[in-house]
Amino acid sequence: MRQLFICRACGLIYDEEKGDPDSGIAPGTRFEDIPDEWECPLCGVTKADFEPFEPFDGPDTGEVVGFKAGVIVVGAGIAGWSVVRALRSVDATTPILMVTACSGDSYHKPELSVAIGQNSDRASLVAKVGSDQAKEFGISLLANTYVIGIDSTTRRVRTTRGTYPYTACVLAAGARPSRPPAFAGATLFSVNHIDDWERLSKAIASSGQTRAIVIGGGLIGCELAENLVSKCRSVTIIEKQDLPLGSLIPEKAGQRLLEHLNNINVNFLGSNTVTHVVDGEGCSTVYLETGTTLEADVIVLATGLVTDQRIAKSADLRFDNGLIVDSKTLETSQKGIYGLGDCIAFEGRPSRYVEPIIKQAKAIAHAISGKAAPYKHREPVVRVKTPRLPITIEGLVKPEGAWTTKVDTEALLVMEQVDGSSKSTVSVGR
Repeated sequence: MRQLFICRACGLIYDEEKGDPDSGIAPGTRFEDIPDEWECPLCGVTKADFEPFEPFDGPDTGEVVGFKAGVIVVGAGIAGWSVVRALRSVDATTPILMVTACSGDSYHKPELSVAIGQNSDRASLVAKVGSDQAKEFGISLLANTYVIGIDSTTRRVRTTRGTYPYTACVLAAGARPSRPPAFAGATLFSVNHIDDWERLSKAIASSGQTRAIVIGGGLIGCELAENLVSKCRSVTIIEKQDLPLGSLIPEKAGQRLLEHLNNINVNFLGSNTVTHVVDGEGCSTVYLETGTTLEADVIVLATGLVTDQRIAKSADLRFDNGLIVDSKTLETSQKGIYGLGDCIAFEGRPSRYVEPIIKQAKAIAHAISGKAAPYKHREPVVRVKTPRLPITIEGLVKPEGAWTTKVDTEALLVMEQVDGSSKSTVSVGR
């Protein structure tokens, strides 16, 4: 008999009847016959992270009593709760249902990359418990529930706990860490969600003199490295580019950041690529393209984020590194479905910063309620959370563009990039 299994990490469903041909698993392959090292084709976790799934067989309104049709918000991060808040500011009565794969607790995600060094715990990071916040806004909350698909024709959202009709649907599902094939089957940590952060925090606390490796020398990688040096015996960044933040700041600024990392005892291995990772007894071994091997007690993946296309495909939404949305209303290619935050992109550039989200939420709330408050996208100011060497990036940086040095002292470096009418500025130091 055909069986279904759901990924506990991302909600993807393995259907024995369909198999996973892209991964070499033929249609008709029983789940128990899949090799243990097989990975979820969406998020990269292993077979052990799947569990049997029985489709919900019940009325369209599932388990939420009284929810007939209204606004369905998919995702409970900063973006999801910002939409709820914006909707309630213009409409106090429209039914709202939030569907989230987690508990729905509200916290400030940017704090996660620096929270370990500050001795924070989950209780201090969570601003409001999901169920309490749902009561405050008068909405229904389906926590620990996955969205299986969206039918944009009949306007229904199918979840692991039933199917729900919508008058408008807002996708605020964020993005997930990119997990390259080189890390198949390896035990890796991330800080993209408070649950991930909590697992990393506990691993560092329990392993004593931790040897930490951060794979990726971008924003999160550099913030984490500075944060971890106070808690770990050693911290190493492995980065494929020559310098940290190589795609965001000019070479001279990258050199200053590199010197800073070295000064705080972070070992930066630039121009290096991880070929594979092997878990062993008590630690893992990281193999580099140069032939070097490193041992680590904790490996943190900071290689960037990717947006899940599964829901977009189910609803036939246009996609280019993220959901393609109208620049003013943030409506997707399907009428009545909107997107904001990490899961959308403008001209192929993902919108991965917190600053624009409140304005995006306001534009969506007004569009749903038939009012006008058009969104105007601007590149946000980025402040790298490396407090011992503050870095600020303003404007859209073009990696191949020329830079002019405006200030160059021991305490402060300011560089500017001008391209026509646009200007970008990078400041390193105080």
